[in-house]
Amino acid sequence: MSIQTPVKYRVKQVEQKDAAQVVDFMATIRKEVFPMLDHQQLPPDMLHFYAHYIDRRDAALFAALSEAGNVLGTIGYLPYDNRFDELQQFYAQTKTTELVRCYIDPAYRRLGIGTALYQTALKSIQTAGYEKVYLHSHPFLPGGIPFWKALGFEERLAESDPVWKTLHMDKVL
Repeated sequence: MSIQTPVKYRVKQVEQKDAAQVVDFMATIRKEVFPMLDHQQLPPDMLHFYAHYIDRRDAALFAALSEAGNVLGTIGYLPYDNRFDELQQFYAQTKTTELVRCYIDPAYRRLGIGTALYQTALKSIQTAGYEKVYLHSHPFLPGGIPFWKALGFEERLAESDPVWKTLHMDKVL
């Protein structure tokens, strides 16, 4: 089921008081879009939300909230951690951030919420002094790759793994 009428929402940086609701939302969407993962244990950034997104100047997480206060979508950024050796040539000498946790409630997709979240995150990313934005996506994620390309992200590396087929992308600021 998807919503077809305009939806009123606001995008805000997530604060400690919002963390539990936001993490629950992300865990729910993560189960939907990544059913192949083990969902018994949360990833470190979700498990230690405060340390990753709130208690630092080089990272943040934003949420789109309905008028009733329900989470409709999220997006975050963290310093890129150089975990992909094959990407070193693109990011080794550049202050790079990684977009993470871009999740939209399925009923609210294609209503501009993802774009609004990205634009808010981008302003914060620029203020934090990053020069490049990295992300990766997968063909099985609904609308992900065309969305990022429409926002100016360019392909850097497409992996041939039969399950993930990860596409690494970036954008110079």
